[in-house]
Amino acid sequence: MRRDRRAARAPAAVLLAAFLIWTSRAAAQTPSPESTVPAATADRLGAAYLRQFGRDFATIFKSPFRWTDGDWRTFAVVAGAGIAVHAFDQSILDVIQSAKTRTSIDASVVLGKIGNGAYLSAFLAGLYAAGGIFGDAGLRTTALLGVESFLTTAAVVFILKTVAGRARPDMNESAGSFRFFAATDSYASFPSGDAAAAFAVASVIAGRSESLVVDILAYGLAGIAAFYRLHERKHWPSDVFIGSALGIAIGSQINSLHSPKKTNVPQLSFELGPRRQSVTVWLSF
Repeated sequence: MRRDRRAARAPAAVLLAAFLIWTSRAAAQTPSPESTVPAATADRLGAAYLRQFGRDFATIFKSPFRWTDGDWRTFAVVAGAGIAVHAFDQSILDVIQSAKTRTSIDASVVLGKIGNGAYLSAFLAGLYAAGGIFGDAGLRTTALLGVESFLTTAAVVFILKTVAGRARPDMNESAGSFRFFAATDSYASFPSGDAAAAFAVASVIAGRSESLVVDILAYGLAGIAAFYRLHERKHWPSDVFIGSALGIAIGSQINSLHSPKKTNVPQLSFELGPRRQSVTVWLSF
């Protein structure tokens, strides 16, 4: 009976995560009064940057009050996908564990740390320093927006972990084991912080880059970071799915507050109604 109650909580936790993910996405979809005409983006660490960070952080967290019908439909899609992945958590994790090799285990010493907060912080600090050394304001701006994305994502992840209290796979409990508000690392599986952080930084870098190679490298490394959370049996697949989606959502919206939207990025829309159901994908140049 106890396990059944925990399993019943799982969809609720995924819905909560999806809600926060869409909160981040909606931040740039509907500009707030203070962000309609944003101030110049800071390219140096200082008081102006801290004020910018505060505005962006507030814009993201206040965005649910401006949701449209389209926002709610997309939220339903994200939530549904998260619940679908959750249903196969154990099976997917078992396949990944059975496919481990000596090479993949040895590589985890390096690749398994890509999404670690300390390593990402060191990378962003290095990127900022490089911008200073070479006089490149673009590198400095990318580093500072990366910090915004990383820290904002960390805040959302902390809230989700605290509320969900999901048991990590190495606790040998079921995939549906949640202990709400359990403030211990053993029950902080949902969502994956490393996956979220890696994709939060990657999405800022890719969003500001004009190079396809840089985009592929950024998202590729983030994908490796996410995969190794499963490889190391630290997270369930749905933890990694929601964490990755969360990082992409927040990073993309932080970036969109300070740079023009790329016109060559594929766009996806859903339309559901009594007389019309459609999925549209388009690419503009």
